[in-house]
Amino acid sequence: MTEERNFRSCYYDKCGFRAVEEKKSIEILLKEQPMDVEKLSQFCLRFPVPTKYRHYVWKILLGVLPSHQPSHTYVSQQHRAMYQDGLHCLTVLRRVNEDTPTEEVFLKLYLLEEGNLPFEEKNLYSDPAYVAFMLMAGAVSNVADADIDRYWITSRFYRYFLKFSENLPLMPEKTVLCLKKEDVDKKLLLHLQENNVLSSLPLMDWFRCCFAGVLPDISFERVWDKVLGGSPSILVFVAVAIFLTFRRPLLSMNTTDEMVAYLRKIPEDCGDKLVSDAVELWQKHGFHMMQPKSDSPVHDKTGT
Repeated sequence: MTEERNFRSCYYDKCGFRAVEEKKSIEILLKEQPMDVEKLSQFCLRFPVPTKYRHYVWKILLGVLPSHQPSHTYVSQQHRAMYQDGLHCLTVLRRVNEDTPTEEVFLKLYLLEEGNLPFEEKNLYSDPAYVAFMLMAGAVSNVADADIDRYWITSRFYRYFLKFSENLPLMPEKTVLCLKKEDVDKKLLLHLQENNVLSSLPLMDWFRCCFAGVLPDISFERVWDKVLGGSPSILVFVAVAIFLTFRRPLLSMNTTDEMVAYLRKIPEDCGDKLVSDAVELWQKHGFHMMQPKSDSPVHDKTGT
């Protein structure tokens, strides 16, 4: 039976139908009662998550929905009530109105939930952490269906990613080290360093928002799959893949401003290839994992 399954998997791979096996695997995992969150995490690390199930899987991994499926309706009702109560509170306090951008509404809801809503709003668009949250909210808003789902996915993903915040300052250095290994003749790295491109780019902002708003929607979702699987180090390889993908045009440019401006606008049609290259690099370098800041479970199974 094992040999037959292995043969079938190889056959699907060669014919380009690997997704058939992956879809069957994720469907089996999602039918388990209760669902095994650890197995879902491992699936996200090993395979692309089918688009059909992505947001459902995200909600399970983030604890937006519990691993016990019979509780989903009740938990969803509670989340809806909490969302509406928070929105009503912000409206009464005159902190939001009909003209307030959705990303800002979500940020204020999150800060209210955390007990950190500031009295003054002048820093909302200047604080890098707040800007990262709103970029995440904007990206999720483009791919999820309802505002309530968008809010809970954004807020829980942001809270989850904060556990890895101690690793963020190390990512630019790791990007340079990886680029040094992958840039065989070192021409690109030397060119970037001579023109101070690496220090001029908002690399930390890219990492802080997990490339939300930087990569096209479908592409950033594939990156978040790996982050939610437990490997935020994928972000380093995305940055490296960006430099390698645009190696030729970058080498033809002679000014820092020109190169930075070029890298700030990643074409839509490059997103999929770029992320695929990043995943290959990530796999090549050993699926590097990063430990969360706290000792608490990475994924909350309670749905609260």
